[in-house]
Amino acid sequence: MKCKTILQFGVVCFFLLLFDQEIIGQQMNAPDDKNLLAQIKKEDLKGFLWMNPPKEFDLKDDQLQVLTSGNTDFFIDPENNKSTASAHFLYKEIKGDFITTLQVKPNFKDQWNACAILMMSNETHWIKLAFENSDATGKSIVTVVTRGVSDDANGAVVNEFETVWLKMIRKGNLFAMHWSPDGKNYYMARLAAMPGSETVKIGLEAQSPIGTEVIHEFKFLSIEQKTVEDLRKGI
Repeated sequence: MKCKTILQFGVVCFFLLLFDQEIIGQQMNAPDDKNLLAQIKKEDLKGFLWMNPPKEFDLKDDQLQVLTSGNTDFFIDPENNKSTASAHFLYKEIKGDFITTLQVKPNFKDQWNACAILMMSNETHWIKLAFENSDATGKSIVTVVTRGVSDDANGAVVNEFETVWLKMIRKGNLFAMHWSPDGKNYYMARLAAMPGSETVKIGLEAQSPIGTEVIHEFKFLSIEQKTVEDLRKGI
């Protein structure tokens, strides 16, 4: 009788273990269900549009590779007001609050090469959150807030990473910028206000401002239309 009880207990534990593994597997795979790059195709971008389309781009294994031309950037130079708006920008028009998450692997061959989240209200009002090969700090989290002219703010230095996660959160006219090494633990890079525009363009940007043609990689993209309580914590 004791052996039977032990056997029954073992069977229950076995099925509980299987159940737990299934749940854990679902939790680990959950982000893939939100990956918009898994849904789009070259012939059907599912509502996304290109501004400054690249010569070539490829979608493989739910990831996007962008052949990024040289002399591509978004920047309005505060020193001379020279405006550059040539980087490849894949975007959707989104109304209201949102959370945009992007995993990037830039090719850092040349200075200022970067992959970024770009939010554009209009041609002179936009925000860029980038993983960039900065002239000042090397591989860094860089933010650019443009209100007529651009600023240029170097943030965390992350020379040890090839891939990072970026997150931009909108709440009303406020925009929080966060980054993460693992997609779990995020750190705020900047909080900025932007003049009101109910609908904005939001998406991913690939640039090579002074370098040659390179391939930048984007491994994950999600855009969730929701409102967070705490912009600094991102929740």
